[in-house]
Amino acid sequence: MKQTIAILILCLTSLMGCTRKDTPPQVIYVRPQPVEAVSQYVGRVKINDTMSIRLLVLKHCPDSIANTDSNQAVQAADIAASKGLDIENIGNYHVDKEGKTQGLVWAAQYDDLDGLKRFVSEQMKVGAKTGDTLVIYTIGHGSGSGSVMRLGQRAGIMKAFAEAAEENDQETFWWQLSCHAAAKLPEISTLTERQQQLFSMTASSPGNELSYFCTQGALMRVVFTAMADGGTDIDPNQDKVINAGELKRFFIDKFGAKRGNLVWAKNDNEEIFGLLGGLPNLIPIVDQNGEQGKYPRDYIPLPQR
Repeated sequence: MKQTIAILILCLTSLMGCTRKDTPPQVIYVRPQPVEAVSQYVGRVKINDTMSIRLLVLKHCPDSIANTDSNQAVQAADIAASKGLDIENIGNYHVDKEGKTQGLVWAAQYDDLDGLKRFVSEQMKVGAKTGDTLVIYTIGHGSGSGSVMRLGQRAGIMKAFAEAAEENDQETFWWQLSCHAAAKLPEISTLTERQQQLFSMTASSPGNELSYFCTQGALMRVVFTAMADGGTDIDPNQDKVINAGELKRFFIDKFGAKRGNLVWAKNDNEEIFGLLGGLPNLIPIVDQNGEQGKYPRDYIPLPQR
């Protein structure tokens, strides 16, 4: 009998723990599972000299299986490395609204995400280079009401990531794993114009469906490997840039229409991966008219007469 109960508990914890019925916010205390220490938890995936990706894995649930899921994302990058990618120091971290968690965590619904935003903004600076893309992979429980465990509403998370992207002029792709992952996600058009140019996202399931642990790592493996191969399946015109339309069509072809339609960006032409803006954006801008400043990738210098 004890063995039967143990098996039942194991099966239940393999789900992301969501139901279609929304429940009131609850205050619970959880202790995260220990995570193997790493020197830094942003790793680089370098594809030749034309495409660079950094992967940041954030877990907002205490389940030990979330560690397994995050490790699968790292393994996906490792497999792509065997096909020619240069990967360094990929790791992951437990987070809440205040950023990275330590010891006992208060898993409640807060009204503020400034701590998480500051934490993500700091990580955007680790190993950053011109033209790269930061993939933020979040893992945890979610509900059809639009909330996710420890972090609150998805709308707030999206806003925090987009604002961090704008502050750092960082191309950012949010890959979300949670139940009802698309529920209450705002349209990309609700962001500022600059944020729309920098931020795009994908979700593991429609708003009315569950998601499961240990699913997205396999998808990442397919995507990263395709990028390493550089074939026409993911880069049809072979311009070394993958825009939103190309990525969406790749998802549809490899994972089906339902999953493929859960990719969002400003429009299909919005560049997400690759040498964003082309080779001219690698040319440094030297201001001869005034004080040297920082300029966005799409900045067009106009000299004074």
